[in-house]
Amino acid sequence: MAIHGSITLNGVSDKELGKIWEFKTKDGTKFTFQPNQMQPVTTNGVQHGIYNNAVFGWTDEKGLAVVHQILGYLIKKDEQTAATNQ
Repeated sequence: MAIHGSITLNGVSDKELGKIWEFKTKDGTKFTFQPNQMQPVTTNGVQHGIYNNAVFGWTDEKGLAVVHQILGYLIKKDEQTAATNQ
């Protein structure tokens, strides 16, 4: 049985997007990422460097492993930010 699926993330920052591109450059054939689907977050017409609708997909265990690494990076970054802000 093949493992396949997708996940959609909101609130991805410019910095996080840069890291995602590093994963895409290194392991781009193992997972899908369609940046043209992303939508910038705006308030009163001002873009904040945050994006919604970042969709990642995978069709096998290798792709899932890369997406898992990306999610691990994002979670760790958020935990570090939360700890710094306390």
